[in-house]
Amino acid sequence: MIATKGNFPLLAESDIVISGGGPAGVAAALAAARRGYRVLLLEQTGTLGGLATSGLVPSFAPSSDGERFLYGGIYEEIDRELCRRMGVECKPASWQAIDAEIMKRLLDDLVEAAGVRVLFGVKVCEAEVEDGRIRAIWAATAQGIRRITGRQFIDATGDGMLAMLAGVEFEYGDEAGNTMSPTLCAQFANIDYKKYEEACRNGNSDRAIWLRMLQAGTAPLVEHHFVCMTRMSLATATSNLGHIYGCNVLDPDDLTRGYMEGRRVVRTFETFYREQVPGFENAVLVSTASLLGVRETRRIRGEYRMTFDDYRNRADFADEIGRCCYPVDIHSSSLDSEEQKRVEQVLAATRFKHGESYGIPYRAMIPVGLRNLLVPGRAISSDREIQSSIRVMPPCFVTGQAAGIAAGMAQEGDVRSVDIAALQAALREIGGCLHGRQ
Repeated sequence: MIATKGNFPLLAESDIVISGGGPAGVAAALAAARRGYRVLLLEQTGTLGGLATSGLVPSFAPSSDGERFLYGGIYEEIDRELCRRMGVECKPASWQAIDAEIMKRLLDDLVEAAGVRVLFGVKVCEAEVEDGRIRAIWAATAQGIRRITGRQFIDATGDGMLAMLAGVEFEYGDEAGNTMSPTLCAQFANIDYKKYEEACRNGNSDRAIWLRMLQAGTAPLVEHHFVCMTRMSLATATSNLGHIYGCNVLDPDDLTRGYMEGRRVVRTFETFYREQVPGFENAVLVSTASLLGVRETRRIRGEYRMTFDDYRNRADFADEIGRCCYPVDIHSSSLDSEEQKRVEQVLAATRFKHGESYGIPYRAMIPVGLRNLLVPGRAISSDREIQSSIRVMPPCFVTGQAAGIAAGMAQEGDVRSVDIAALQAALREIGGCLHGRQ
């Protein structure tokens, strides 16, 4: 945190400055721009979408609680248009496959139509703070360090990067500082799905084969949490397989190791599929993701800290800005087999019944000590258990759209001064799903 003005050229100024162009950042930008505010969206890569595009995460989590489309608003709009462009049926109760290239173009179209100013290749690296307000941020660009000013700021980096630079306190991982292990996703082609589907009918799915090899001690990796290989087209698939254990992605050396280890893990799974899984004999590894699939880093200290009790009690909040129904999904942080096995056990044990969900309070996005910053997405104020539920992409869109609208409403004041009833009305207007009593 820098208390004095930096001697760097001014790159841009805006009503609302958003750091991070993943699901939360895109939703915030669209929600604010569509209400007439000048919005600047900063993204360090060359595309919007975050893990849905650069990260090659193969699918969105189910968006229905069994009774209604729970993540209404911008996510629902994007999901339905993505399905239309992919030529598939939108099934809210199922995992929705993501064609990353179609998603990239879709998000480009949406931000351009809304009038959002997007800057790629820009990463926030410092914050100027005075009297509890962020006055400006410094960003690393191809031209060097540049200064960006705004009245309201949104940290959608996922890592709580801007919040940390501005002096916000945060939690990291468990009590010992261990975090959920990340994954490097990958794309495969030349798959014979007719042959694979026949094998599945005979009990020889990829998962079944992998588990048998684990039990026999012949699996190439100690990996008891087999996530998915998701079909994308007639002969392609995207994987979310394997973990990079013991990786602190906020440490530059560890992050580098994570990418290299991730590519080795993908190669191991490629060999497994080609040698062991019917239909994959001629499969080709097309690409690995350019963005590591990080599940957990910082969690800010906010005006309200969401907890597992809120999850277990299906909590409602007077300042509710959305709902979530995804189960507790804490991926293992180590090679310990029992810890890995517990992941899917907890997933099954915490899954809600039809119609059940919990509320997300606006206060969880407000960092203690700052007046003009909101933090949607996976860095929201929470404990580990509920963070592992709210971190998936659809609820990140939900908190992002609320942050964008709220930032606009707080243009001349403290984000705590936002009229909650007006915010909720605006969210309902775009299709947001709130508890019925509000």
